[in-house]
Amino acid sequence: MLRAVLGRRAFHTTQINRVKKAVSAEFNVDSASQRLGVSFTTPDILQRALTHKSFEHGQVPSNERLQYLGNRVLGLFATETAVKSNASDVEEQVRQQISADNLAIKFDALNLEPGLQYHLSDGATAKIKAGAYKAVVGAVYHDQGFSAARQFVQKHL
Repeated sequence: MLRAVLGRRAFHTTQINRVKKAVSAEFNVDSASQRLGVSFTTPDILQRALTHKSFEHGQVPSNERLQYLGNRVLGLFATETAVKSNASDVEEQVRQQISADNLAIKFDALNLEPGLQYHLSDGATAKIKAGAYKAVVGAVYHDQGFSAARQFVQKHL
């Protein structure tokens, strides 16, 4: 009957296949901050940067805003680096530097995956890791400012 009213097939999804991954017991935000070389002053900003919007069904603060900010900061610094290096194709070099695959590799190098929180069926894909990397850059920019973000990106990108 519902199908006749709507004129299309009903679509149903389930939460069965989704994996909830919270912060692992061995992850310590303070030691992670030290490894990154950043002394955050905003409480829980690093943990927020590592929290995907799917975690706890969006009921806890997520990294969306920090990811947005970090994406812009990364774009600026990647463009600046490409221009200074006199790259023949600046756009292509920037695109390669801030690609999801490259940022996922950089995220893995930071060893922050034990602190990553999500509730997804695919687990921590390259896109999720890249988003978390952008959010960490956004957190550094938000908390420490422009020059600290520049240093962080130069060191870790």
